[in-house]
Amino acid sequence: MNLFVFLKEVAPNVNKKPHELYNLLMAMDQKHGFKIEDKGENMAVASLTIYLYRKPLFLLNHSTQCAYQFMDTDEKLCMISDKNIDWKSLKGLSDDCLRRAHNRDAHFPTQIRGFENGVAEVSWQLNPDGRYYMDEDGYGMTDDEEVEIYGFIDRQGRLVVKFENINGNWSRLCAMRRKAQKLAKK
Repeated sequence: MNLFVFLKEVAPNVNKKPHELYNLLMAMDQKHGFKIEDKGENMAVASLTIYLYRKPLFLLNHSTQCAYQFMDTDEKLCMISDKNIDWKSLKGLSDDCLRRAHNRDAHFPTQIRGFENGVAEVSWQLNPDGRYYMDEDGYGMTDDEEVEIYGFIDRQGRLVVKFENINGNWSRLCAMRRKAQKLAKK
């Protein structure tokens, strides 16, 4: 099966059937930038390179042989809604950042980190550093600052701790991780 046909036509139709989606993904030939990456705890991410960035399209649970669509090929987060974002923490961000959050726009780097005690950190970049716009000669750089928000998902891709702008407060991210791990045990 062609990867493009799979992603555009087949995957959206089996999204409600995690076992079927898992079997299709595991049978896919890993070509055209498609790759299955181990994330620990018998979990993996099926990702695709889109515009030079690896995009985590599917979360795979090898223990249950289930897969869940995390992002679509239009770079939209599939399992996130307004209630999954701590909007107070985004106060003061640019209108562009807020629009990207409302639209679930994951055009800029978004990563599912390794699983630990049943949860994984997800980083979602709403705005890149100004070097993103720079060409190979150094022209085009802007004074944009990177804005990245963080949340935690469980083994089915459900958000257990809302996305939040931690503003470089790494102890806040550690507290979010502890909360997520506690909730995942329940």
